[in-house]
Amino acid sequence: MRIHEGDLPAGARLPSETELAEAYGVARGTVRRAVRELETAGYVQARQGVGRFVSPRS
Repeated sequence: MRIHEGDLPAGARLPSETELAEAYGVARGTVRRAVRELETAGYVQARQGVGRFVSPRS
C-alpha cells in the first residue's frame, strides 16, 4: 500500500475517484468502495468539498 510505503505521506491529497479508476483500469464504484474501506480503517480522511487526504495517523 502506498500509504505504508511512504509514497503518500500524511496530509497528501488523493487523486479523484475518476483519476484512480482510469489509472488502475477499474470502475469508479470499485474505487469508491476501496476508498470507503480506507476511511473506515482510518487511513484516509474526507474533507467536504475539498477531497480526500491521507490521515495524519497513517
